[in-house]
Amino acid sequence: MKHTICVICAFFAYAATAGVKADEAWYVPGWMRTKEPEELAWNSFTNVFSASEISFRKWDGNQLWPTAAKNADLEAVKLADEIKKMPEVRRARLTLVGHSLGGRIVARTLARLSLDGVKIKRGILLAPAIPANDFELQRMGLGSKEPLIVVANPDDITLKYVYTIAGGEDGPAYGASAAFKTPKNVKEIRVPEDITKNTVIDAFWGRFDAVKEIANHHASFYFEELSRVLDGKESKGVRVMVPQDRINFEWKVMDAGVWWDVLDEKDGWKLERNIVTGHCRILNPEKVRVAWGSEEKMEKAFKKVKLQL
Repeated sequence: MKHTICVICAFFAYAATAGVKADEAWYVPGWMRTKEPEELAWNSFTNVFSASEISFRKWDGNQLWPTAAKNADLEAVKLADEIKKMPEVRRARLTLVGHSLGGRIVARTLARLSLDGVKIKRGILLAPAIPANDFELQRMGLGSKEPLIVVANPDDITLKYVYTIAGGEDGPAYGASAAFKTPKNVKEIRVPEDITKNTVIDAFWGRFDAVKEIANHHASFYFEELSRVLDGKESKGVRVMVPQDRINFEWKVMDAGVWWDVLDEKDGWKLERNIVTGHCRILNPEKVRVAWGSEEKMEKAFKKVKLQL
């Protein structure tokens, strides 16, 4: 026992003299939160990465959405160049965390790094505001040594409706839709349906469940689930993530099957095709339409659904 203690003490003494440094964690904020840390999100970030050297990465995102989105893409180029110039030993300790448009920056940064064979320790995307069909999603995991984590929510009001309707992007947001095919070296995590109730937020609006559900895009909800994932306590019984083609308002269907052919089904879920128009839809066991669009995309989406059942 004494020998073991001596060995441990010697290790820490050597680490101290050798200049061994802690891991680094950089937080890239989302839209309109880019100049200085927003208290709730920053507190959530620091709690999750309390053992790391932390840094807030400001960028020019306090602009109208189209300008902010363009600036986010430009920021990814700058960030990738900065990281490539870092010593490899430092990159190996670096975790990049991005929320919303910040998640978009992290995704594009890692995709650019992968082109040069450069990797950081890990990338983490929280509710990323980037199209689910963006080609750089398929490369981003290759810029991360450990599996890149994506924390998403199919009920995120901001991404599901506001982003899809007014964002002017080519497709729904990855943070609410998921990709038709999970990118390499990427782990997609879904928050539980009761995430807003289970997350304690020290803010006036945070005292009201109804308001929290409307404002459920806030980073704190995603950090709540991320902390469990990093502790090996990933939530169970989360909602199935259905990749989207066209904007979908969920409602229970009334059709008795007269106008629809069933193409595939599993555990009460159905992929159906309209016999007149040829477009397809996906129904959950409660007969709620959770996605619709072209046959090609809905077939891919249903394959993703079946993997989660």
